[in-house]
Amino acid sequence: MAAARKTGLAGVALLLVGGIAVAGSLALQPDAGLPDDLRDFALAEPAQLQTVTLADGKGAVAFPGDADNRWTLLAMGFTHCPDICPFMLTNLAEVESQMKGHLSAAELPRFVFLSVDPSRDTTTYLAEYVSHFSDDFLGITGPPPAIDQLTKELGAFYRLGPKDSDGDYTVDHSAEIFLIDPKGRLFGKFQPPLDPQETTVRFKNARRFYAQSNT
Repeated sequence: MAAARKTGLAGVALLLVGGIAVAGSLALQPDAGLPDDLRDFALAEPAQLQTVTLADGKGAVAFPGDADNRWTLLAMGFTHCPDICPFMLTNLAEVESQMKGHLSAAELPRFVFLSVDPSRDTTTYLAEYVSHFSDDFLGITGPPPAIDQLTKELGAFYRLGPKDSDGDYTVDHSAEIFLIDPKGRLFGKFQPPLDPQETTVRFKNARRFYAQSNT
């Protein structure tokens, strides 16, 4: 079992406030039709995502179309990210650990990291990278048009920076964690850092509301 790198939530919050990652996503608006326990992260109406062809370390992935009727928690970034992405993935590993203590294997969401830097992040390297945080994390990437389509529908943002004299560059990107339901719809957005216990409760509330709305 891979051991996630440890960091305090306060450190993540400091980096996010400092603007290292760019939000760039559409803000959630309160909706009277949502239960109180969903209003701070759920969309008023889940937004269907178009399935795009990406890839992981094992081959092609139709995302989110091959979710196997599971929920997904999606983060986006790039493996050369010096701060925010490692902190986000460490934070998600803490959430995963908390959820494993309160949910069955069938109830657990997929934890997915989308690289928006496919020219440097090969699927093999990406799989190795996410395994440092959890053996169960999935790293995916793909051609820019597919990434652009998905990020647009998520209401997300990324931008590749100019190359320096060594050919290196940074990437500005959204820092939200996207919650996708089993029908492949954007259900909500979490603002990091995530409190593992609180996020587990929120996810269980989302599952309960989804089950009630789809019976």
